Amino acid sequence: RGGYAGAFTRMGLDARQYALAGAVVADINTGYLANSNPASAVFVERIEFGFSHMALPLDRSLQSLSLGFHLPPEAAVSISYLAAGDDNIQGRNSVGQRTELLEYKDQQLMLSFANQVTDRLSIGINAKLLLTNLGEEKAKGFAIDAGMLYHTPKGFNIGCKIENLTGSETWTVAMERGENVYQDYLPLIIRLGTRVPWWHFVFLVQLDGFVPRIEQDGKMASGTMLPQYRFAVEETIANRIFARVGLDNQLPTLGAGIQYSCVSRSEE
Repeated sequence: RGGYAGAFTRMGLDARQYALAGAVVADINTGYLANSNPASAVFVERIEFGFSHMALPLDRSLQSLSLGFHLPPEAAVSISYLAAGDDNIQGRNSVGQRTELLEYKDQQLMLSFANQVTDRLSIGINAKLLLTNLGEEKAKGFAIDAGMLYHTPKGFNIGCKIENLTGSETWTVAMERGENVYQDYLPLIIRLGTRVPWWHFVFLVQLDGFVPRIEQDGKMASGTMLPQYRFAVEETIANRIFARVGLDNQLPTLGAGIQYSCVSRSEE
């Protein structure tokens, strides 16, 4: 699934999402609400901020930044930025001789809006601008996501997100006789999940349908849907410490977290 356009956007953005095997479409993933499901952004109370930096193998890195605002009476808007890349890549020619050092960078700028339709149902939308630099070659694209979240006071949720309802990246490649323009289509991804709280545990179950899109005879063609299953459990200890375990298809995940808050004396 990493061999299709926009692969860096499907890696996950924060440590909690990784620990829960990515099964957060029906959850309230504080700090990254719109990225998990645009409909969950309505749970921004005033202003919400999220930041992460991940160091990856082969000198790669992934950074994310998210900022959300509550819009009275029952709406929210957020803007987020995601970047992945590597530098000092040694270029070589057709006979293996070293050439210049190359740099690769993927970027996504996303604007999100969510609105509370009823006491329990919210909807949201993401508009995404994608930019890619690979050496001297560049690409740019645009995509749209839509999401829905059904939330109950006891925390039982059902979430749905459709990524890349429409979207592609357009490459302009310099050739000896001018420029060559072609498109990489973003895959359609349908995510459906549920959140079930019980005692001090939270159970998350999610099914993703991954539909590749390719260019065929100058038109977009869809491939066979590839399913992906995600299961996760989060345990709360003393209302502050979290233990997390999950299963992303056959890949196990594990993580822990701690909640810390600062309250001034006047607020107390």
